Amino acid sequence: MAVPTRERLMFGWVAAAVCALLALLIWTLWVMPVNRSIAAASPLVIGQTVAVKLSQDERAGIWGSGRSVLLGTADCSVTAPNGAAVPLESTMDLGWEDTLWWFTARQGFAEFRWFTAPESGSYGIECADALDTYEGEFLVAGSAAGSGTVGLGRGGGVSYRVSSVLAFGAVVCPLVSALLVPIMGVQTLRRRRAPRAQERRRRVWQ
Repeated sequence: MAVPTRERLMFGWVAAAVCALLALLIWTLWVMPVNRSIAAASPLVIGQTVAVKLSQDERAGIWGSGRSVLLGTADCSVTAPNGAAVPLESTMDLGWEDTLWWFTARQGFAEFRWFTAPESGSYGIECADALDTYEGEFLVAGSAAGSGTVGLGRGGGVSYRVSSVLAFGAVVCPLVSALLVPIMGVQTLRRRRAPRAQERRRRVWQ
């Protein structure tokens, strides 16, 4: 097996460091805050209404569990402080529940709706089963979704939701870093020992 060059070693260590840094940032600034808000929220039975105070432009997620949410019959509505209806968004792309379901503070809850507060004040959120048949629970917490996009690929031609990139990176970045560190450690030792091995072989042939 060929001894890795110094350039390859440098690239590997930089890649490991970048992945570790990205993992730290994603978990510190996104995963942990969202999870804390889920843990702090109080679940309600489908059919009840809850009032939540939000700041202007703050995103709130509606997380649910149970048959009503699973079957897609849970119907939610949000009323702004001025009495107007607030449009809800659905989580359609790769998201929290696809990669971080195992870490959710309340097992079984997944975000299925989210909205952005147009103004500061108290918002009324009501969720009911559209068929009035299935049961379930919901809670209002921080949203792991979002409408922002980031361009990836050659020239940034392919756009992905920021939340999808974060959900992917939250799992992949720690794994890549954890795999690269021992691999690069072994390769670094091989490169350091290579001159000694060459020197021993040279002495044997002399």
